Amino acid sequence: MYSYSRTVRIDAPIDRVFHFHDDTSNLLRITPPNTSVSVLASGNPGVGNEITLRVTQFGIFTSTWKVRITEYVAPFRFTDEQVRGPFRTWIQRREFKEVEGGTELTDSVDYALPFGIFGALAHTLFVRRQISSMFAYRQQCTKELLEA
Repeated sequence: MYSYSRTVRIDAPIDRVFHFHDDTSNLLRITPPNTSVSVLASGNPGVGNEITLRVTQFGIFTSTWKVRITEYVAPFRFTDEQVRGPFRTWIQRREFKEVEGGTELTDSVDYALPFGIFGALAHTLFVRRQISSMFAYRQQCTKELLEA
């Protein structure tokens, strides 16, 4: 199992930052340019909501992800867990902390890859960097959009 975490400060109220992230349509606005995302299904924000996405990376790798919201404590945190998708395990937490003049957002993910030693090799060669790059891009876009 691998873990990744990244924090950014956003000059916007906690409620605004939280609800930006619980609105699935905003995922399309903060997706890196080398990735295409389509929302196939999504319900109302909250525990039990299941979201199905079609994700294409580099124009060639396409997968369908289904995640379920397993924790939802507005406006402080929510967690989604992969039900079906390319990872053996994917648990993503978003935590929101009110700070002077804004909000601190921390994205954390615990994940495991399939395919044993080949998955470990893929992680070393590119998956780890891809995840780091994706969250950096998402957080920068979120900051720019909400501070505009």
